[in-house]
Amino acid sequence: MPKIFITNKSGQPQKFLCHGFNNNKDIVVNAHGKSTIQAPDHQNSGAIIAVHDGHEGEQAEITFNGFGGNDFIDMSNIVGAGGNMTIQQQGDPRTRKGDPLFMQNLRKAWAKASPGTKNDLKGSIFTDKAGKVVRMGPIKEHPKLESFVRTFADGKTYIGVGAWNGSPGNPSDNGQSSAAHGTKNAVITYSDGDATPGDGEGHNAHRAPMEQIRMVEH
Repeated sequence: MPKIFITNKSGQPQKFLCHGFNNNKDIVVNAHGKSTIQAPDHQNSGAIIAVHDGHEGEQAEITFNGFGGNDFIDMSNIVGAGGNMTIQQQGDPRTRKGDPLFMQNLRKAWAKASPGTKNDLKGSIFTDKAGKVVRMGPIKEHPKLESFVRTFADGKTYIGVGAWNGSPGNPSDNGQSSAAHGTKNAVITYSDGDATPGDGEGHNAHRAPMEQIRMVEH
């Protein structure tokens, strides 16, 4: 039975929505904490979604034991962002998806953006009082936001809609749907800094003590 290992490398607790896994119960992983979710032993699909100020952000999408007996995993920022997250099969960095420095790259691009671009993106990029970008809204609701995000994250994460319902989709997004290698445990790494998994991350992952995980009903 495959598992989903979640590591929170940030310095504060992080809430994740669990769709299709964990009986659809959300979890909160403490700062520098880990948690483990047991997936069913049959083909199963779902998503682990980070939440920021009550808004959905980056999400890891997982199908275990899909077509050809392979897992299909990807990272998506279609519904927003507020942190950095990656996903890969345990022990196989070749399968890694996601931009481990998404928010840092977003902030750099925003700082360089022209007044016209910032005006176009009004209502989709959110900053703190100091002007630092803290959250990005849904790309799917802001076509100009998609073009902006592609300037720094194209080919690293799902940005637009891939091939779907007869639409060819964006080639870079379609590439995010590539199959992994067989069925293995999934390793999700979240961070406010670099979300690249540590050496051997997932190999020694363990079920976190209950004080590290708070279950939250949908």
